[in-house]
Amino acid sequence: MSAGSSLQWMVYGRAPTLETFWDEELNLGRVAATDEAIAELEARLGIVLPAWLRTLYARYNGGAVRMARGESIEQPGEWLKAEWLIPRARLLPLHEWFSFAQLRAREGYRDDAYAALAADDRRLIAIAIDEHNKTLCLDYSAGSEPMIVLTDQQRRLREYDDAAPWLADLVDLQYWNPALQARHDPAATLHWRPEPPGLDTFWSGPGFWDDASGAPAPADAIAAAETRLGVRLPALLRALYRRQDGGYTRFEWAPLRRHPSSHFYDWESVVPDRYLSSLAHLRTLADVASDFQDGAELWSFARMHAHCERIVVLAMHGINWMLCLDYRERGPEHEPDVVYFEYFDELIPRYRARDFDCFFADLRQGELD
Repeated sequence: MSAGSSLQWMVYGRAPTLETFWDEELNLGRVAATDEAIAELEARLGIVLPAWLRTLYARYNGGAVRMARGESIEQPGEWLKAEWLIPRARLLPLHEWFSFAQLRAREGYRDDAYAALAADDRRLIAIAIDEHNKTLCLDYSAGSEPMIVLTDQQRRLREYDDAAPWLADLVDLQYWNPALQARHDPAATLHWRPEPPGLDTFWSGPGFWDDASGAPAPADAIAAAETRLGVRLPALLRALYRRQDGGYTRFEWAPLRRHPSSHFYDWESVVPDRYLSSLAHLRTLADVASDFQDGAELWSFARMHAHCERIVVLAMHGINWMLCLDYRERGPEHEPDVVYFEYFDELIPRYRARDFDCFFADLRQGELD
């Protein structure tokens, strides 16, 4: 519980090491920075990458981090005032790093626009940035070993002489809002049936699109969808579409542990609206996200997942819940993971099955009490 507040905040981690810095689950599909990429960066910006960043980027060339916030300097312990020390909880890939001199030239600002931030804006290098211009920087003004500086592009908000005190300040923090608390209410139960679906029992009715008829999908429609999406659909999913080209199902629940209880918190409703899209309406996450470039937040967070074009959305409710085929680990011609994402400040995977057969075997019918 945060001090002086009735709001419930949970601190899940502090002070990551270089080995525990990255969020492994959210960085699925990302690769290490190559020696060539590091050399190109150093030549382009005229810097030498410090050893601790070389270690981090030897794992991933930018991406999501587990611990990104820090206590307020003015109100320590008051988590409502916690600050993002790593904007958007992401470090940029090396090719997106830029100096403030480049930013000044691009925006057409006067030569002294960033004088309050650095004596030489060529030596102030951005490595993370959010939509409000909060920027995490390396400041090489004092020499070859940079300081770590957090700015709002007008002021220096925090400064660290090296990585050790910066890492020590980082925390993994979550606000448990009423909706999140309700999900873990021990009084909420699910009355679920033990029988999994079968090919003949999965569908419960046709869809609601204009072309929904409840008819089977012909082989050429399946092939056309695979060509358009650039992936091979799982064999069991193809068999389902040969029974019916999208529609409703009563099998929406999947367990979050091997032997779940009847408590709601042991289950997830993984088929949004209990509806799977028809073949013609299947889209990649990149396609879905591109619809939101003009202001909605989904695009900015979705694009931070590597290779969005290899994630196929099977079912979705707005931008809040998505059931997807995830081809990033094994490639578009191989069996994908099945992932259920929830949008809570960003797309968070709530459930994952190693293949569609496992997902199908997990599904159950149930009613909440």
